[in-house]
Amino acid sequence: MGLVGAIVGTLGTAFLAGRAQQQQYEAAAAQARTNAQLQAQEAEVAQQNALKANKQAEETARVNAQNVEDERRRQLLYINKQNANIGKSGLTRTGSAAALVEQSRDEIDYETAKNLSNGQQEVYKLFGVGTDYANQSNKHKWNESMLYKNARDYEAAGNRAFWSNMLGGVFSLAGNLYSSKSSAAMQANDGIGTTVGGSLYQGGTNSVAGNILGATSPSRTWNFGKR
Repeated sequence: MGLVGAIVGTLGTAFLAGRAQQQQYEAAAAQARTNAQLQAQEAEVAQQNALKANKQAEETARVNAQNVEDERRRQLLYINKQNANIGKSGLTRTGSAAALVEQSRDEIDYETAKNLSNGQQEVYKLFGVGTDYANQSNKHKWNESMLYKNARDYEAAGNRAFWSNMLGGVFSLAGNLYSSKSSAAMQANDGIGTTVGGSLYQGGTNSVAGNILGATSPSRTWNFGKR
């Protein structure tokens, strides 16, 4: 019962210590996985925002281009009406009349270019917002992958900690058992040496041993001079 108790106690203590450390690592791994899932959600939201911003930029570009073209056509229609009025008045398209028409066309071209430029700036801004969201999404995805890697590392560290404690318990138990066996063997050897020395090599001072030897060994007379 003492040996069994020692085995159970040593390995049980090692198991509990190893399992406690393993649970700490498992808790850290679970937290890392939870954070990774949050990062994945953030990445998805940022990606959707990037798509929306890009779509809005494309739609803004289309609408701006259409509005500028409509405005240009209205201005050209106005120029055409000016030409028609000049023709009805009997004036020729020379001199101040021609200069007025040409100036109007220049103004139309200028306004068209300006409106297109302003619209492009808004489009570029929206595309920039989409790019920022895309970068945020990529960053969240990278964080997600690193957190999952950390979770795997925590789990591996927990397994190492558990088995390290178990092996430590086994080695400790083996060392204790070896020490106990060696101590018992030394005590046994010391007891045998005293008995033998007292009974056989110290002239039969032990009465019990002497009686036994006397009972089992008949008296003989040894004559070493005769053959």
